[in-house]
Amino acid sequence: MGEETEEMSKGSEICDPATFEFLIGKTTSALEGVAVPEMMRVMQDGSPATMDFHENRLNVIHDADGKIVRVTCG
Repeated sequence: MGEETEEMSKGSEICDPATFEFLIGKTTSALEGVAVPEMMRVMQDGSPATMDFHENRLNVIHDADGKIVRVTCG
């Protein structure tokens, strides 16, 4: 009968974009302390990226100011 706190780790070790929607609108520094899949890439919108697909890779896309605009898997 332990008391659970709301301060439990946010995010997930499994890639599910809906789980990470709370990051949209925040700067990339918001990723600190967030549970993320083992594979993650953070990149600027419009930057070239490899086309390889990894279903459990979290892609965090930010604008030129470092504000997260989109999170996807792949």
